[in-house]
Amino acid sequence: MEKAPISDAPANTYPVQAPPAYGQTTPYGAPHSAYNVQPVTSVTVVRTRPNNYLVMAILVTICCCVPFGIVGIVYSVDSSSKFDRGDDAGALSSATSAKNWSIAGLVCGVVFIIIIIILQVTVLSTTTTYSY
Repeated sequence: MEKAPISDAPANTYPVQAPPAYGQTTPYGAPHSAYNVQPVTSVTVVRTRPNNYLVMAILVTICCCVPFGIVGIVYSVDSSSKFDRGDDAGALSSATSAKNWSIAGLVCGVVFIIIIIILQVTVLSTTTTYSY
């Protein structure tokens, strides 16, 4: 009695066959469609950086109201850093906050300047200068 050759392969492996060429059938008679490769689809996501209102915040800081302008600058920089990290919703939220703080600073600064002008005009018109 002859012994079967010993193989290194596990008992449950099957011989590997190359896929059939175009138009041929598999060993079991099925068409070669089992070997078709599906097309690769790619999705391109376009991200647009929201306006961070940095220039507006800087102008408000210089010209109108320093505290509100500084808060606007902080939110503006935070918007840019959130967008760079990939947090689009957070970037948009910070940009909106920067815009709101800058507009509030602009309004407060303009109101303050108008009050100063009104006080200067009324005080200067009511004071009399005495010349001796």
